[in-house]
Amino acid sequence: MSEGKVAIVTVHGTGDTADSADGAKWFQRGSQFTQRLLQHLSSQGIAGEIVPHLWSGANSAWDRERGANKLAGRIRGLYRHYDTIHVVGHSHGGNVANDAAVLLKWGLRRTAQREKFDSLTTVGTPFFNVKTGWLQKLAGILFLIIAWASVVVFPLIAAYMIYDVASGENSMEIAAGQEIFVVLAYVLIVGPCTLFMLQLSRQGIRRILRPRSGGRTRTSVFSIWHDNDEAISFLQRVEEVNLEPFPRGSLFRGSRGAAVSIGVLAVLLIGFANPLLYAFGLADMLNFNTSGADENVASNIIAVAVMSLLIAPATFTVVYLIYRFLVGGAQEIGARGSMNRFIGGVLRGVAMGRDGDQVLCNVSPRSHTHATQELVLTGECAARMQEGANDAASKLIEKYRWALFSVGGDSSASLTNITTDAMTWDSLIHTTYFDQPEVAAAIGDHIARTVRESAHAAMPAPSSAPASLPAMA
Repeated sequence: MSEGKVAIVTVHGTGDTADSADGAKWFQRGSQFTQRLLQHLSSQGIAGEIVPHLWSGANSAWDRERGANKLAGRIRGLYRHYDTIHVVGHSHGGNVANDAAVLLKWGLRRTAQREKFDSLTTVGTPFFNVKTGWLQKLAGILFLIIAWASVVVFPLIAAYMIYDVASGENSMEIAAGQEIFVVLAYVLIVGPCTLFMLQLSRQGIRRILRPRSGGRTRTSVFSIWHDNDEAISFLQRVEEVNLEPFPRGSLFRGSRGAAVSIGVLAVLLIGFANPLLYAFGLADMLNFNTSGADENVASNIIAVAVMSLLIAPATFTVVYLIYRFLVGGAQEIGARGSMNRFIGGVLRGVAMGRDGDQVLCNVSPRSHTHATQELVLTGECAARMQEGANDAASKLIEKYRWALFSVGGDSSASLTNITTDAMTWDSLIHTTYFDQPEVAAAIGDHIARTVRESAHAAMPAPSSAPASLPAMA
């Protein structure tokens, strides 16, 4: 182990991917931000190393979950090489890091010596919470109990089967010559299934029994954000907007066309069915006298058809009203709310990357699982970020102004180009945190303070320069 060595694991956000650990992006070794951070730590006697954690960067809950699993495993692997480990996550990289902290039971272990994961810093992260209903919680707990019971029972049954075959007692009454195959089939089939069920149940119970901020965790997340961060504000507004694709009364009113169609179809069926029944010899059912000559059959068919037309208005009205009030009314009362919630959930899920069985909610700049130390950027740093975003946005609009607002311009191609143009990202406050020296200093000071307070890290040399932080709100 390297004495006094500090690992700084950087976790990028959505869309901010890279092919390697080295480069100019904020989270890569050699970038302007990482150099500033290492220099700031060095001035306080701390030797740090940047360890970029690269994941898919997709706006996907499933990808974030996989990224968190890999990050948790990577942090465990770093225990052998570093005295203390610190994680810095940007945007949804903060969600990946927060979920990894949950997987590692960060702040829940009884001894700090086992926990070299000492600090978690998030920058511009819109934290998600995971919603679980009582039925899902109950099912998850029961599933875990069944899985652990299976793990306990499996080796006992396997040992008994092996003993039974070896002793020749054959108390299981297995056909001669097939004992070994039965034992092998049980071990090779049921064994992997038991381990798979255990792994799946543990993943499920982690979601259900996630820690809550203000609970038993002794650690806290250091969250840095700007009041006008676009990602946080956008997701909060998406969640708060009251989506109602089906307004009150819409399903009842919408049933009118179907009720008319079904009423007309009922009239036509009755109008054609009565004469056809009569023509095929079923006139007795209609109470018509057919004892006369065959020439009366045609006139009787016409009479039946006329009678059907006479009752057509009543038939149509009855069918129409039944459909409107029974079908349309049932949809309005029983289905409208659930349909609105479903469609609203789908639209919010697109913004939140909800592509799996996780129900994401409660967007916040603060962690839902751990206590949060907030640093809301204010003063000169915040103003500089706002002004820079405004200037970049003006240049972006000027670049595409002709194509977007001129008659005959190719607006569709321009809109597509805007989504991939680097100027678009530069025009967001959300992407410019790591261009600010104050952010690097704030993160460095937090890491240095944590290193000095941790029980298992080597004490750094005393700092000759005072720590500087942006003003807190």
